[in-house]
Amino acid sequence: MTAEFRAAIARELAAQGRRAFTAETYTREGMFSALREIRHSQDGDPHVEFLARHARNLANDIAGVVDVSPEDIASVLMAAGGAVGVLAELHGLRGTTVSGVLQYAADELDQRARAGEQS
Repeated sequence: MTAEFRAAIARELAAQGRRAFTAETYTREGMFSALREIRHSQDGDPHVEFLARHARNLANDIAGVVDVSPEDIASVLMAAGGAVGVLAELHGLRGTTVSGVLQYAADELDQRARAGEQS
């Protein structure tokens, strides 16, 4: 995706009343703040409770198998979640396809690391 295309997506989401971040406006703190505002505003919603329960389990599972700090895992998951969320909305992707995109991205980064490249 080009920067122009990403900016257009951000404008469209903003027009729908949804908070959107571009590469220029993205900050770790801003993303977590926005997410926590959403979680707080939807407190008690059964769908949010479902997400929270499964998110806790996923966080525990990931932290238990990788040797990366929880803060670094959180940063990567936040960025990846936002990216694949937009991709899924734009293309109507199923969960297994989104999972595949994340795994392919992981493989791309692993191949770069093995080749000594920096991303």
